[in-house]
Parts: sequence; structure tokens; C-alpha cells
Amino acid sequence: MAGQQDPSAEPAPTETAGTGPAGGSAPAVPTHTPRRPPTHRAHGDARGTSAPAALDTRAAPSDPGKPEKPAKADKPAKKPRDPLLDNARAILIALVVVGHTIESNDNAYLDILYTWIYSFHMPAFVAISGFLCRSYRNEPRQVSRLLTGMLLPYLIFQVLHSIESDLLDGNPITVSLWHPAWTLWFLLALTFWRVFSPILRSLRYPLVFAVAISVLAPLEADLDTVLTWGRVLSFLPFFVLGLMCTPEMLAKIRDVRWGRAIGAAAFACALVVAAITHDMFSNDIFTMSRSFSENDLGNVYGMVTRLLVLICGTILTIAMIMVAPRRHHWFTALGVESLTIYLIHPLLLQIPRDLGWFDAMTSNLDAVMLVVGALLLVLILSRAPIVKVLSWITSPPIGHLLVREPAASAAGPARR
Repeated sequence: MAGQQDPSAEPAPTETAGTGPAGGSAPAVPTHTPRRPPTHRAHGDARGTSAPAALDTRAAPSDPGKPEKPAKADKPAKKPRDPLLDNARAILIALVVVGHTIESNDNAYLDILYTWIYSFHMPAFVAISGFLCRSYRNEPRQVSRLLTGMLLPYLIFQVLHSIESDLLDGNPITVSLWHPAWTLWFLLALTFWRVFSPILRSLRYPLVFAVAISVLAPLEADLDTVLTWGRVLSFLPFFVLGLMCTPEMLAKIRDVRWGRAIGAAAFACALVVAAITHDMFSNDIFTMSRSFSENDLGNVYGMVTRLLVLICGTILTIAMIMVAPRRHHWFTALGVESLTIYLIHPLLLQIPRDLGWFDAMTSNLDAVMLVVGALLLVLILSRAPIVKVLSWITSPPIGHLLVREPAASAAGPARR
């Protein structure tokens, strides 16, 4: 990534463009809160690596009388990024910010838009994260990126959220690391999913296992009380879906005949359904952060609802791959710099949210202004100077201090 790394990033394959495997690191972004929770407070990508380069032992020594120094390993070449996935994440991170801006507003049109956004944007983000995590093997370099790209930013921004929230509320400043603030659940969930990905890949039927976990987890009344385990388990099928997907599968989805028209039709149908049903249920069914009992759902009805939500998220995730542009565009940078956007925008939105400014903007003109303002915020936070300045807290460059590098081979050439 030219700048900031996304917490969901791994090498992005470009077989979909017919150029062979490719990589790079790029979130998921991405993020959830229940609908209209103005009282919710702060207390409430690991980079994959290519195969190590072989030591070059073919060069002749400069002095035959002296022992030859061991050759240095070449640095892994940076692989080209797949613009399809960056463009998809650009769309999704923009929807994340729009969703967080309008979530406590009472405008009917914004309520429909909110329901539509939350029916697919996090499932798609999580699935893309799983796809980009296929090369993760808990190797030292990957663990370093895991710590500096996800776990450390979580700790830093958890503290910042807690301080901001307590100052706005006039409360004594306290910090809780066990209950992720607002959007930070995604970083923590990605950390768990990524660490467990080698185990998930070894299962015979990982998707069946993940769906069963997601459907059964909300039977526990205290779901999601500590370390966002509720969402870790509930969104697991989407991560496994991406983890099990191959570049060839992705290419088939992208290249299906009339794919863009089919994908656009799927999103249009979802918007119509959201317009008809948005006031019939709580959007908590999409955030998947609460147990069935907390959402006043019976166990059987809750499990059926969860299955329908998983199916809906899967269909619209596929639709997102179909409609996402396949080449570099001016907005591709939004997907590349999605980590900065994801981490910073909640800190900026928390102030007007707590002061009730968004709640008071209920006219249709106000609704348009909120959406446009959210998109402008996305553009501003993706600018290179801002990304560079904030990189010290969004991705602290201290991985070499935390993870021991593998020892380089010191063996010289065999004596004749």
C-alpha cells in the first residue's frame, strides 16, 4: 500500500485480471453499531509474504583466496494490487462512514438507506478480508503486521475513544480494553479470525462449521459482552467464505455474463425490500451483535432469521464483486487507505453525535447534506498527507521491536 495499511489486507491476487497471482496489503475497514444508539459510549492487514527468495550462490567470489561471504537474501518483490478488491473496499468504506453518520437520524429515507447499507456492507468487508487472508501462516513477518496493523491500533484507539467519550459526557476518564468502543470490534475480530485461519483451513467442512457456530451462538444470552466474541462468531461464515474462495472462483464471479447488470439488480431489489420492511424489524439483526433474547426473538425464529441474514449477505457480497470496477480509478485510493478512514472517522463523528446535531437534521435537504458530508469526509481522510501524518498511530512502525525476525542462513558455499 502506498501509505497506510488496511487491517484486512493480505496479498490481493490478480488472477482475476489474468496476470497471475498478486498481492499487497490494503480493512475492513469497517464497522457496526446498533441503530439509533446515541447513548452508546466508548466503554461499550496483516501483510502476507511471498515465498522467501533463495540465496544467490551462483556469483563467483571476488577473491578466490578468501572465503566467500554468504549471499544476502533478496527482499520479497512487491506484487501488484488487484484494483477490483480495492475498488470494492472503496465503495464499502464510503458506505461505512455514511452509515455511521446517519444511524441516529429519524429521516425516513435515511432509515431505508441505513437498512440497505447494513444488509451487506460488513458481510462483504469480512469476506474480502478472508480472501486476502488465504496466505496467512503465522509467520514472523505476518505476525508483525498483525500486531502493528490491528492489535496496536485497537489499543491506541480504544484509549482515545474512552477519553473522548468521558470528556464529552463529563465523566471521570476510565479505560476498558475488554469491551471494544463503537467501531473497534472489527479490528479485534480480524485479529482472532486471522490467528485462527490456519485451523479453519484444516477443517473438512469449514463453512458448515462456521454457519453452525453463527446460528447457535446467539442462543447464549450474554453474547458479545467481552472482546466482541459475539460478532467474531456471528460473522465467521463470511470470513470463511472468503478464506475458502480461490482466485479462479473470484474470476468466475467477476466474468459471469451480464454480471454487472445482475449485481446492480440484486442491490436494487435489496433497496426495495429495505424500503418495504425497514420499520418491521430492528437493524440489530444485521449488526449481529446481540443474542436472540436481547432482540426479543424466540430461538427458532431467531435461528431462521440468522440464516436469512447470512444468505442475504452472501448474495450481496457476490453482487459487490460483480459491480465493482476492475481498473484503477481516482477512487481506488479510498480502498487502499481504508484503515485510516476506518479508524479516524468515528473520533470525528462522535462529537456531533453526542451533541445531537445529526438528530436535529431531519428534513430531506438535511439528509442529502449528511450523506454528502460523509462522502467528503471519506475523501479528505484518504489524502496522502493525512495518511502519512496519522500513520504513527494507525499503523505504528515498531513491528521489529515486537517480533523476532527469523535468523538468516549463515552457511557459505560448500568447499571443493
